[in-house]
Amino acid sequence: MAICSHCGGEMTDGISCLTDPIVIGGKAYVPIRWGQEPRPRHRYEPEDCRDCGTPLGGVHHPGCCIERCPACHGQAISCGCLADPECAYEGTRAGRCRAHVLRRVGWR
Repeated sequence: MAICSHCGGEMTDGISCLTDPIVIGGKAYVPIRWGQEPRPRHRYEPEDCRDCGTPLGGVHHPGCCIERCPACHGQAISCGCLADPECAYEGTRAGRCRAHVLRRVGWR
């Protein structure tokens, strides 16, 4: 079982994550969908993402090593654009910092 922390879906079922915009530096970006990356796809690449299981045309789940950053087009988990300077993990029930929880529900 691999439950996505963002959408709550079972990732092994091959479902797409939520299509919420990604806020980087105060600007909202549309997530880059699987198969629409700014690089050519290899003809033997599987239809589903080999890391998070999202189907072709779907949005990657957070933490996927294949996901591209919509701001710099680098690897999202290592580019640094998504780092939140105000992040202070408080051990919430959701397993995120308070700023991320409030942003997700639209209170911030």
